[in-house]
Amino acid sequence: MISDRDTIAFDEALQFSRQDRLTYGATFLKNWLLERLASNFPVPSWRVRLHRLRGVRLGKNVYVGYDVIFDRIHPEQITVEDYAEIGDRCIISAHSRGTLLLRDQYPRSVRPVRIGKGAWIAPGCIITQGVEIGEMSVIGTGSVVSKSIPAHCVAIGFPARVVKRLDEPAPEAGRQAAAQPQDMPHRAAPGTQP
Repeated sequence: MISDRDTIAFDEALQFSRQDRLTYGATFLKNWLLERLASNFPVPSWRVRLHRLRGVRLGKNVYVGYDVIFDRIHPEQITVEDYAEIGDRCIISAHSRGTLLLRDQYPRSVRPVRIGKGAWIAPGCIITQGVEIGEMSVIGTGSVVSKSIPAHCVAIGFPARVVKRLDEPAPEAGRQAAAQPQDMPHRAAPGTQP
């Protein structure tokens, strides 16, 4: 009842895993079950724990939204550094391969993905194999990231492209930042006088 396609895909993944068939099959099933649990678990920190059990490398204070798919076959190839946030329904894949008829032109390949410290991946993004997203970068909603994004940037679109550097203040923000603290208006706390 298992198709030729499933058998070929299983054997390819097995070669990359360097495990025997039974161990790899059990690991895949365990990871699939953990992913299904993590996908809709109501407590964010537990979603993180469940994905860690699958082998995804998640730093401290990482947020993982609902229905996030970390590579199902090679979760250990994905690293998300401290304080990063992954929005709902993102897909992060560390491998690719063509259809059965295109395997010669597009053989299976596996390359790690790294999401830097404090990066924010908005909902619905797709991040493909081999991509690095620099620390403190923002990936806009629904973007497809197929090339690495430097640190401190905002990237959007399909394919994602950098549209703004976050370490360069906007012209208006630059004027406000130049104001001295004594020049800034003071707001009194409610119920007190300035």
